[in-house]
Amino acid sequence: MKRIKVISCLFAAICLLSSCGGSKQVTTPSGSSKGTKQAPWGTEFELNECQLLAEESPATRAWGEATNHRLSFAKSYAEGQARAALARAVSAIIKTATSESDLSWEKYSGTIAEGQSVTDEGSKGDGMILQIAEEVIGNTVVIKTNQYMQPNRQYHVFVCVEYQGDASSMSNKIVDRVKQLVPDEDRIKMEYQFQKFAEEIEKELAKRSK
Repeated sequence: MKRIKVISCLFAAICLLSSCGGSKQVTTPSGSSKGTKQAPWGTEFELNECQLLAEESPATRAWGEATNHRLSFAKSYAEGQARAALARAVSAIIKTATSESDLSWEKYSGTIAEGQSVTDEGSKGDGMILQIAEEVIGNTVVIKTNQYMQPNRQYHVFVCVEYQGDASSMSNKIVDRVKQLVPDEDRIKMEYQFQKFAEEIEKELAKRSK
């Protein structure tokens, strides 16, 4: 009888361990425990609030993260990462819209990248587009912050930034900024291309909006 009880206890313990195997807790790089799930490709980690908010509106939001032993520095670095990510996303939209509308505005903006070390025209063009994107998103604000204390006593911070305006206002800003680079006499000739440019920007922003 005693042997039967021991076997029964062992069987119950094995069943309990098996049932717990589907939901695991792991420690993230930020030092916090979050739920995860297993998939054929590996362990999938949950996204935090900043990442989820950015995914809701990738045309006007972006997230960044940073680690530092000073909280203010970690916040500042994370915000910089988020703004840079949003600028890259907007520059990709400008680049695609420029190509699709056949608008050759870059040749009029030779001074916008003045002072930069450029080795080829492709790099120069990309630099100009990125600078315009950075100007357009200049009024972004932080809408969410997640702060974690790591085991080594460093702060790990996530932030989500948002452009203060809708996709339409962003499109208008981009078109207006590009138009400023083109002389008046040529701007009139290129009016049709500018209309197509605006339409393509709206189209690209719509793809990234939810």
